[in-house]
Amino acid sequence: MRRRSPQLAGGNLNQRSRMVEEFIALDREVQAFKPQLLRHEKLRSLILDWYPQAAGDEEFVVPGISTDVVVSARDRMRTVTQAGRQKLLKLWGQKGFVEKSHVFLKHLPDPEDRKGLYTEQAYTGPRHLKVARAKAIALPA
Repeated sequence: MRRRSPQLAGGNLNQRSRMVEEFIALDREVQAFKPQLLRHEKLRSLILDWYPQAAGDEEFVVPGISTDVVVSARDRMRTVTQAGRQKLLKLWGQKGFVEKSHVFLKHLPDPEDRKGLYTEQAYTGPRHLKVARAKAIALPA
């Protein structure tokens, strides 16, 4: 009976190395493309700023030389009104209302909350990958 080597999550070491190399190559492409993405976002903002008085439900066309850009109507967003909050407080009670309420950090008396009076911090956010410097590869003599 042959013993099998333990399987690693995400494949064996050779598969993992190939995936890491593919990630590195794609990361280089993405980094090279970032200036174009930033320029695209800057132009998008400039074009939208040309029409500050456009109604939210209005769709319009911005003419170009070779083609046009269609600016859509704004997305429909819902918010709870002050009267709605008062009704929900009565419906859910004070404890239920507080449990379901969300407070934006920017609305705190001190958004940084250095003393931790209103917030707590924990390392629960997403992880990030960063490509390190290239390894020196030993060449055969």
